[in-house]
Amino acid sequence: MILSTIQPSFLPWLGYLEQIARADLFVYLDDVQYTKQDWRNRNRFKTSSGQIEFLTVPVRFTDRALIRDVPIASQPGWQRKMLNRLQSWYGKAAAFDSVFPAVQGLLVQDYHLLVDLDVAATEFLCRTLCIDTPAAFSSSVPDKSTDKNRKLIEICRHFGADTLYDGASAAAFIDLEQFRAEGITVIFQDYRPVPYAQVGGGPFLSHLSALDAIFNCGPELARNVLLSSPTPAGLQPRSRDIR
Repeated sequence: MILSTIQPSFLPWLGYLEQIARADLFVYLDDVQYTKQDWRNRNRFKTSSGQIEFLTVPVRFTDRALIRDVPIASQPGWQRKMLNRLQSWYGKAAAFDSVFPAVQGLLVQDYHLLVDLDVAATEFLCRTLCIDTPAAFSSSVPDKSTDKNRKLIEICRHFGADTLYDGASAAAFIDLEQFRAEGITVIFQDYRPVPYAQVGGGPFLSHLSALDAIFNCGPELARNVLLSSPTPAGLQPRSRDIR
């Protein structure tokens, strides 16, 4: 069983969704400390002039707040402004007219907690790209260690996973020997973005929100782009086909 776990992110990039797509279970790492100026409440987009801009969800947080507890700030009109900016940047994209109404429906909802918006946004992207991996939350795993390695091992053991498919940055702290001792194989992601046509001119820009690919390519082609990166060496086919 392949498990992938990442902190909840706002309208995440294709690499985030690839980790979900190649796993048998995706676990939102929601009970770790919130980090400001990170992907928890913002993401990157390409403007109609070819520049990179961020869309940011306003939040209120205190030091040591857990991601699951961070509320969205009371800032009237932030959803409307966000939607207006998306329309300005992507209005001429090939699939904008067919996709934008659903994005509107997502963002106009009254979310109190950031995690609720992040999960809803990720679920929307997964539905759009036909990713059907079930999800769970790390906060549902009781009595976890505060040590990063032990915590991930305990999450894997709780859900019965024998393979952890983790992001490339996790290689900086993962102790492979600890995982091997528990019978868990760790595979690090090596996601290689495949260029696609983008509005805004200029060179192809990668590591943007997956919405960029969906607006520019449409859901079917965006899904092909998502899965075009080679499967990492050692990652066995998951127990169900990627549909």
